Amino acid sequence: MQHLLIVNIGPVQEFIASARRSRDLWFGSWLLSELSKAAAKAIVGEEKNLESLIFPAPNESKDLEPDSSFDVANKIVAIIQAEPKMLATKLLNAVNARLNEIKEGAFEEIKGRFNRDVANKQIDDMLELFWVAKLIDKDYSQVRKEAEVLMAARKTTRNYTNVSWGSDEFKSSLDGQRESVIPKEIYKADPEKLWRKYRISEGERLCGVGLLKRLGKGKKGMNFYSTSHVASLPFIKLVTEKAEGVVNEYAKKLLDLGANPTDFGYSSSSAKIAFDGHILYEERLSDYFKKDEKDEKNGKTKLETAKEALKEFYEKLNKLNLKKRPSPYYGLLHADGDRMGEAIDCQKTAQAHQEISKALTKFAGSVRKIVEQDYNGCLVYAGGDDVLAFLPVDTILGCARKLSDDFKEKLKKFPTKSDSPTLSVGIAIVHHLDPLSDSLDLARKAEKAAKSIPNKNALAITVSKRSGTDLTVKGGWNQIDQRLEQWIAMHLNDQLPKGVAYELRDLALSLTDKNNQKSNEGTSDALIKGQVRRILERKRVNSASHPIDKNIIKEILHKMSNTNDEKGLSLKEISDEIIVAQAFADAKRLATPKQEGEE
Repeated sequence: MQHLLIVNIGPVQEFIASARRSRDLWFGSWLLSELSKAAAKAIVGEEKNLESLIFPAPNESKDLEPDSSFDVANKIVAIIQAEPKMLATKLLNAVNARLNEIKEGAFEEIKGRFNRDVANKQIDDMLELFWVAKLIDKDYSQVRKEAEVLMAARKTTRNYTNVSWGSDEFKSSLDGQRESVIPKEIYKADPEKLWRKYRISEGERLCGVGLLKRLGKGKKGMNFYSTSHVASLPFIKLVTEKAEGVVNEYAKKLLDLGANPTDFGYSSSSAKIAFDGHILYEERLSDYFKKDEKDEKNGKTKLETAKEALKEFYEKLNKLNLKKRPSPYYGLLHADGDRMGEAIDCQKTAQAHQEISKALTKFAGSVRKIVEQDYNGCLVYAGGDDVLAFLPVDTILGCARKLSDDFKEKLKKFPTKSDSPTLSVGIAIVHHLDPLSDSLDLARKAEKAAKSIPNKNALAITVSKRSGTDLTVKGGWNQIDQRLEQWIAMHLNDQLPKGVAYELRDLALSLTDKNNQKSNEGTSDALIKGQVRRILERKRVNSASHPIDKNIIKEILHKMSNTNDEKGLSLKEISDEIIVAQAFADAKRLATPKQEGEE
């Protein structure tokens, strides 16, 4: 007899999101993918048939091998011949075996230097594995719906085990829930070697789960990009092309000071960059050198010597007419498919369901190339229709558009009652020193803002500058992205003065109340446009020597008018889009070498 088996492995959001470093984030998603692959492999091994898997739909068995580049979401759907309980037991054993293998590799270098028993209990208590099975005795789509209802019910039924907490130890710095497993005396006896042994800073406390994230080893392992590295990638590319010798000289000085090569560099970066962008920011040098660590050569501290070396590095770049500096901002991209549940419901057979899974597998396979090779970013995960990635600000908009186009192309054969599945994308432009949890929250909120657009297939962007409030713009693909490209081009061509968008925004805010309604109902659209025209006509560009081009003024006013194709934009929407476009234009300028004679 055949059964439909559904397996869920978690927790997902809680486990992945509890991260202080980008590597914590990557490892959390990588670990869940590895455990899901182990479960899928156990099913295939028992059934002796790769086609038994409905979701995921790997191309070949080696995709399910440990540490493969194939990402698997935390949900598995399969048609099985074996007795469900027996298979579930084997599946659970395979997942636990893979978890123990990863755990042993992570803790190998710190044997005896942490509370291993508590760490093991915390990790075991973390893992959730739910499964349901339904006899296929009727139409496949009906059986799948009934199985999904069973899974929803199973998830609300909790397993209660002995607690793995209750001591007077400090709580974990990642989530504040579990006790630290690193002995207190370690912080007193050996504070200088905390980063070397545990990969933690002096004030950090980690539970067993957090320690697993920090020390776990995968294919990408320690080479996962830091937020500072992503922010600095355009600058690194520029200076390594124009002044590689100066860069290497500076990097060597830091290594000679004692920067650990393992912590300092990337041995397998897709961009072929030999050092972490941390070293380009003065405020990040303390990650390599402690404040009171002496430099025996000159009597200063190593941190002071490192800062002097950085200052000298930038002075040498100035002499080479490379006066640009690395951006403090980077982008987080969070994407999710639209109408995927509806699209799956339209697949009435197991084979049809498997076909849509194969299309998602093809998309996920192309995501890594698009993000890492085409747009110089760093992929956290691509599980089916779910994508999370770090990218430089100058490339993230193009990457989002490419992902959207690729998703739509690969899923076009699976129409729903309304339309084929599309991809909505949220982008957050954030500071490299902002807490990663806050930045992730902004990216997720941006993705939800995109999903709030009617019919979806949308883009939302939040720019979070330290000098002001967060600003979000959103709209459908082929609308907002095209407008942003127009605004970006105007900024790059010096056709819009920087202050004009804020003046337009002040006007918009003066005309609305706290509920974003017109505060003066007697103010007609014609009068508002007249005010906008007055502001634009008195502004100057090109070092305050020329007025704004009349065609640009006409274009801005046109965007405020309703057309047959779309509703006109409000003044606030236009001003916000121009401000957001400025962030992208600044990033593109930074990534572009200056022309001869340019200041």
